[in-house]
Parts: sequence; structure tokens; C-alpha cells
Amino acid sequence: MKKKFVALVLLILTSSLYYNCDGNHASQAKSLYNFKISLDSWKNLKESNNDSYSYTVSSRSVFGSGTNTTITVLDGKVTSRVYESYTLYNENTGHYLGFDNRIILEAFSEEKTTLGTHTSGAPALTIDELYNTCLNDYLSVDAQDNHITFNYDSNNIIENCYYVPDGCMDDCAVGVSLSNFEWLNDDPIIIANQEGETFN
Repeated sequence: MKKKFVALVLLILTSSLYYNCDGNHASQAKSLYNFKISLDSWKNLKESNNDSYSYTVSSRSVFGSGTNTTITVLDGKVTSRVYESYTLYNENTGHYLGFDNRIILEAFSEEKTTLGTHTSGAPALTIDELYNTCLNDYLSVDAQDNHITFNYDSNNIIENCYYVPDGCMDDCAVGVSLSNFEWLNDDPIIIANQEGETFN
């Protein structure tokens, strides 16, 4: 029943928003459409690949700092979380270092028995949980005041889901950005594309 309700809400929102021509509402409508494509593909992909994968959630600041949190999921359950925060600038010299020479500010690795014992980093979520978070927390905000974006990668898996409040200039995106997605079984099956940074 809940799945049917979510599908109905998506259909109503998408249909109604296509009739509104302003940029924010058009962006929300396109994002909801892309979300549906991506979620449908994900359900097939995870089953074909034993629901075992890893991915990285990244955040980047225009001021030179950033974080990476790598999550590993085996048989649909999170088994590890690895985190680092860094800066790309040397505070003493003011020089830009580049990513390969970044200064690590904090780092940790959590395994099954220690998951969630650190407060920093993206939460230890499965991709299924990320889709739910994306729909409920980011795609559903008021498009009157926010620019909403959802993108998927070349295999239709969620890549970016966020919103940016109108008028905000720097480090304004609220949502999630994924990279380095990798299946962890021996015989991954890829479904072809059908079409065409955690942020703070």
C-alpha cells in the first residue's frame, strides 16, 4: 500500500509540475521523472548483483575542504564505513595542494561491530535507504524557494540528489553526491542506460 501511495504521489507531482513553466518547478518535475527511472533500474540491478556493492559519499567546499565516506554493503547490509576529511590548502603557506597532496584532518574505519561509533561522515545507509532519503528529504522540498536536482550515473544508479535554496551563493547544496560505485560480486550484470558533493 505504501509503495502504491508513493508511486501515486510521484505521478501527481510530476504531472502537475510539467504544467508549470518556471525553472524551479520544471527542475523538480524532471528530477522526479529521473528518480523513477533510476529507482526502477536499481531494483533490478541490486537483485542481479546480490545486493553487494560499495560507494562513496563526497562533500566539497569552495573554500578547499572536503570529506569522503565509503560505505560497503554485502547482501543488503552495511558492513563497513571509512571516512576522511581533508583540506586542499596549506594554512601556513596559503598554497593550494591539490587532491593528491591533501592534508588529512580526520580519518577512521568502522567495521560491522563498530558502525556508527563516530559522529563524522555520511551515515551508514544502503542505496535503498538513500533513495528513500532522497525522495523524502530533498526532492519533496518546496520548489517555490529551491532548485531541485536528481541525476543518475551511466547505469541509472543514483548519483546526485540535492536542493539549493534560491539566492544562496556558496556551499548551499543540501543532499547527497555519490561516486566510485562498484558491484562486489564476481559476475556483475549491467543494465544499459535508458536515457540521453554529502553536501552540507
